[in-house]
Amino acid sequence: MTEFVSPEKVWPVPDLHWHIVVCGGELLTSEDGFLFSRNPAHSLTSATHYLGNWAGRPCAVHLLAQKTPIAGHSWRGLRSFLGVVSEAEFALAGRALQVANWDLDHRFCGRCGGETDYHPRDRARVCHRCEFTVYPRISPCVIMLVTRGDECLLARHTYHRHGLYTALAGFMEPGESAEQALAREVKEEVGLDVGGLRYVGSQSWPFPGQLMIGFHAEVRAGELRLEEEEIAEARWFHRNDIPEAIPVGETLSGRLIRIFMHGR
Repeated sequence: MTEFVSPEKVWPVPDLHWHIVVCGGELLTSEDGFLFSRNPAHSLTSATHYLGNWAGRPCAVHLLAQKTPIAGHSWRGLRSFLGVVSEAEFALAGRALQVANWDLDHRFCGRCGGETDYHPRDRARVCHRCEFTVYPRISPCVIMLVTRGDECLLARHTYHRHGLYTALAGFMEPGESAEQALAREVKEEVGLDVGGLRYVGSQSWPFPGQLMIGFHAEVRAGELRLEEEEIAEARWFHRNDIPEAIPVGETLSGRLIRIFMHGR
C-alpha cells in the first residue's frame, strides 16, 4: 500500500509531481484513475492546495470554479472509488475533497460576513475584519457493532439507498465522550443498554468530513425498540449467518462486522 504523508506547512505550494482535480464534489478521472502527473485542467484552476507527499512526491488538489468537459476524462463521485482503489488512495481522494469543501464553504466569515483570505502558514481561512479563523472541520462519530454472544445486531437505515445491513452509528454531541455517545445512540436508535465496550479502530470518512470511531459493544439490557425515522429494520444475526448485503471491508463498518464473523 502506498501511503501519503501530511505536510507540516501548506504554504507555499512546492513543485508538484501529482495532481488531483475536483469540482462540484467530484473528481476528474481518466482510464488511469484520478491521479495525474500533470494538471489536465491547468487553465481552469481557481485554487490549489498542497496535500502532502504521495509515493515520495508532492501532491496537490486543484479546484475548478466550473465543471467543464475535458477530452479523455470524466467526472466521478468519491463513493464510486470505494472498494475499487486501495485504502490509501481512497483516503487521499477523500482528503482532496474535504480540503476543497473547506475552501469553498468558508470564502466568507460565518461570524461577520466579511471576505476571508488564506492564512500565511496554516491551512486556514482568516477574516481580516473580525480576525475569525476557520480551519477544516472534522465531525467525530461513533460506530458500533452491538453483540449478544455469537450474535450481532445489524440494521438497515431508512436513508441508505442500497439497503445494506450495517452497524449503528451517530454523531457525538458537545461535551460527550465517545463512550457516552455510543451508549446514547444505541439507546435512542434501538432501545438497548450496552457495556463491555472494545475499541476496534478509526477511519476518516469524507462524506462530507467525519472521523469514525469504531467499537464492539455487548448488550446488557432492554428490548429492541426502533427509532423508525432512522432505522428501517434491525435484526440479530449469528456470526455464521451474516447476510451478504453488508458494507465492503474497506469501510470501518465492514471491518467491525468481519472481525466479529471471524471471532477476533
